Amino acid sequence: MDKDINFDVVVVGAGNAALCAAAAAAESHAKVLVLEKSPKNLQGGNCPYTGAGFRFTHDGIDDIKSLLPQGTDVGDFQMSPYTAEDFRNHFMEATYGDTDKDLANIVISKSRETIDWMHSIGVQWELPVNVNLENAPSVIPNQVGLSAYESGPGLVRMLTKAVNNQSTLILYETKMVSLIMGEFGQIKGITMQDREGLNSISCKAVVLACGGFEANPEMRIKYLGTKWENAKVRGSRYNTGDGHRVALAVGAAINGQWTGCHGTPIDLSAPKMGDLALTDAMPRRSYNLGIMVNLDGNRFTDEGTGFAEQTFVQIGSDILAQKRNRAFQIFDQRALSHLEPRYGGSTPFKANSMKELANLLGINPEVLCTTVDRFNSEAQDAEYLPRTLDGRSTGNIVPSKSNWAIKIDKPPFLAYGVTGSITYTYGGLKIDEHARVIDTEDRPIFGLYAAGEIVGGIFYHNSLRAAGLMHGSVFGRIAGVHAAGYKK
Repeated sequence: MDKDINFDVVVVGAGNAALCAAAAAAESHAKVLVLEKSPKNLQGGNCPYTGAGFRFTHDGIDDIKSLLPQGTDVGDFQMSPYTAEDFRNHFMEATYGDTDKDLANIVISKSRETIDWMHSIGVQWELPVNVNLENAPSVIPNQVGLSAYESGPGLVRMLTKAVNNQSTLILYETKMVSLIMGEFGQIKGITMQDREGLNSISCKAVVLACGGFEANPEMRIKYLGTKWENAKVRGSRYNTGDGHRVALAVGAAINGQWTGCHGTPIDLSAPKMGDLALTDAMPRRSYNLGIMVNLDGNRFTDEGTGFAEQTFVQIGSDILAQKRNRAFQIFDQRALSHLEPRYGGSTPFKANSMKELANLLGINPEVLCTTVDRFNSEAQDAEYLPRTLDGRSTGNIVPSKSNWAIKIDKPPFLAYGVTGSITYTYGGLKIDEHARVIDTEDRPIFGLYAAGEIVGGIFYHNSLRAAGLMHGSVFGRIAGVHAAGYKK
């Protein structure tokens, strides 16, 4: 590329939020450039690693049918309306009320119109369950109304096509290095680096939509703690906090839980970085139907505080705090039929006695047998009801097990090696209702915008399923429209 090219808007990143920003800016008649650090085949940040579900307000199945491909037959299947109040309550529940309520309300209020807009630029939608399957539920859950066709990779392809159709240039293997600021503290341009070296791009506005810092070990240690140093990364290796770095360098304020992230227990053999062929098969979340022990043979957490979808982030963190960042999930034959199907991708350690299992795991047999015997002395002789908080708990051992405290005494016993992984980070930049980045004096940095995982304040403690892509699309679109209209 020739040096000193002029654009109206430069978008950093090429995933869901970034492509929505680019499409919206181009639709508003801006000259747009998209910078993507990854090669083209790895484009999209964490988006390709998702099922591409979207949480938005709707009036039920008849309302959603208008967004499905023509001729889609939903038969007699039903879906209840998903109201703004439902959405807001779920946000509050997931984040214990700590979400930035102004940002959450924007996501909620703009969710449906954003889904319609994405449809208008070429995103094809499908129901999140296959209604043609014989065992499909007669009432479809309403929280995740639609998914993008062909999941995350399909969403990236469709949005990329929409951007390309607008004659917007996407530069791959091109890294943002720094922001160029004017004398009045406004965005004046951006410095980028490709195989040919450094280039300076003049622009009126920059949209940072380049993900979190989960693939940056240094930032993980600094903000999340030392136990996260060796966490396996479930998503993109290119989400290394570049946007955070350049924004903080020009005085951006932070927002949200910088010590928090989305993670999960994952198979010990999972790749160090995200692999599209394996990532979704690697989580190990049936720990509540057994016990977990560390390399010393001791339990270290309450495996049964709640359903796995409510606790897996904390459990993943607890595992990372153990010696060598690993543990073993131990089950007996009572639990076998209830393990999530993803366990079928692993070969467990298997033994007819706990002593034999300990030897296979390299754990002191006396310690492991004592741990299991102590647990069994407080546990009950019962069968698992995985979808019921059964209240069966241990009382006098530490740590206790709050639910599903059922004896582990039906051999053969199985053990799966696990560690902790990170999916994305919660802490990020502070933005306003126009997606403008706010500085430490609570003023907008003129010409600087942010959308997607880089935005802080939306998720605390936990994420909310299918709300991540939704808030990325909402604020991506808002950022693109506002950036296109920005005048220096």
